[in-house]
Amino acid sequence: MPPVGQRTDISQPANAVLVTLVHGTFARGTSWTQDGSTLRQRIAEALQVAADGIIFDVFEWSGRNTHRARIKAGHELAAHIEAVRKILPASCRHFIIAHSHGGNVALLAHKHLPEELHALGIATLGTPFVYARLEDGVKGKSLEQLLEEAPRHKDHINWVFAWAAGIFSAIFADGVLEGTAFDEFYWAIGSGVLSGLLASYLFEVIYPLLARAWHMVGGRRAAAILADKVRFPDIPNTHVLSFIYPRDEARLLLDTLEATTSLPSRPIRWIRSIAQPAAKTAFFGLIALGFATAVAEEFVSFDQDAVGDMIGHWFSVIAVGTFFIWVALVTVRYVLSFLRGHPWGFGWERPSLHAHVEIGIAPTADLPTAKSYLHQEVPFSAHAPQSGMRHVGLYEDVRILQALSYWMTHVR
Repeated sequence: MPPVGQRTDISQPANAVLVTLVHGTFARGTSWTQDGSTLRQRIAEALQVAADGIIFDVFEWSGRNTHRARIKAGHELAAHIEAVRKILPASCRHFIIAHSHGGNVALLAHKHLPEELHALGIATLGTPFVYARLEDGVKGKSLEQLLEEAPRHKDHINWVFAWAAGIFSAIFADGVLEGTAFDEFYWAIGSGVLSGLLASYLFEVIYPLLARAWHMVGGRRAAAILADKVRFPDIPNTHVLSFIYPRDEARLLLDTLEATTSLPSRPIRWIRSIAQPAAKTAFFGLIALGFATAVAEEFVSFDQDAVGDMIGHWFSVIAVGTFFIWVALVTVRYVLSFLRGHPWGFGWERPSLHAHVEIGIAPTADLPTAKSYLHQEVPFSAHAPQSGMRHVGLYEDVRILQALSYWMTHVR
């Protein structure tokens, strides 16, 4: 693949320094990467005494604010670096300076580069580092293992399915057998129990097939794939340096969006955790109540129909109420996920992923291995450049550029 960005054509001395500049979201053609920018001038002045030549290389990507765009840009940057390094000496020192989400792109690119082409240093300015933390049931498992475990809810759902089939069968049998020789409660109860057992055995065969088919397009598999794609690689030969301003506008926005989907997820998990024991209790409880009222009617005078109606009423209130609360919470989470997935937020995420993976941003990168990693929060002051937002002033702040230049001069 030919280089995607633009490169300044100069000589290629053995002690040259290659500096690749990577812009952030919505910032194609941004001024700080171009000739004459403050960042270029400061770095050139610092490195000219420590290098025989300085090559500024600009990599441009789509700049779209989606996981897919950043993952794709990582592949493109890797191909771009390979193409550029082919025409430079092997001894050439390579640095990457990236702003905002360009930092994520720079780190992801190293998943697709041979270790000998890893950059000597990666410096990020105001990067909101993306992370994905899988739930315990998904974490550390391959896609093949997840596929085998796809019917993991079989026992839970089987209970509900058998219970529902048994209850409806008992109600139906009670109406059909009324006025016949079999007009006794135990025939209806027996019909319900038998129907529930048959439904359970049938479900044992059908559900695994349905579950595996659903898994191929479901949230667990998609969550595992996304988490793997946004996970940063081992970069044992690369130094990493990151700068941020406190209360950076982009970081505050993303922190707020991150909270929106975590809040409704907590009661959803709680309701899900009590659904199975509640269904089992209701199943056996209704059978026990049916026998109890039928036996008690032989000794105590009371209106069995009234008792049955009361039990059915309160059961319906609890079941329907819980169902609607569940639907409301899931709907809220889905709506918030769509807002969070807007291009001004994290970029598109499937709402169903939030049940299986926590996706967010952090001020520091979760790097498995790096030669060194320095993170600096730079106090914002009135003397710092004012370019509308703090987030876009990082690459003009003289304090940051001095520290960056010193770092590039001394790391080996």
